[in-house]
Amino acid sequence: MSDIFKKIGDTISETGKTVGEKTKQVSSVAKFNAKIISSEHSVSDNYTILGKYYYDTYKDNPADEVAETVNSITASLETIADMKSQILAIKGMVKCQDCGAECPFEDTFCGKCGAKLEKPEPPVDEETPSEEEVIEVLEEINEAPDNNEE
Repeated sequence: MSDIFKKIGDTISETGKTVGEKTKQVSSVAKFNAKIISSEHSVSDNYTILGKYYYDTYKDNPADEVAETVNSITASLETIADMKSQILAIKGMVKCQDCGAECPFEDTFCGKCGAKLEKPEPPVDEETPSEEEVIEVLEEINEAPDNNEE
């Protein structure tokens, strides 16, 4: 009977050692994975810095191999600027060209730096028909025969 308890004890002891070793392995792997992820983020951040430097330096004359990417970035930045202007217009604000402060559209000068504010032309909504177009369509509707009459 004591042999059985000894075998059980030995098995439990061996299992405990194996579990301890596996735990150390998993812990070591997790630490290295965390360091790898941190290093990959550093590389990615540095690629971003390098890419921004290249873009800022060569955006007007990029190498042929990256011209499409540079032009895509330029188009995206222009789109972002346009959308920001539209947001300001919706808010009834205009951005000061000198200091970047948001000022009410009706102001002539910036409340922060005193510079004269440049006001953009209000956008023309191409989807909104003119008054003449609306009248023309209404007249056509009124002149059309009623197909529901039988």
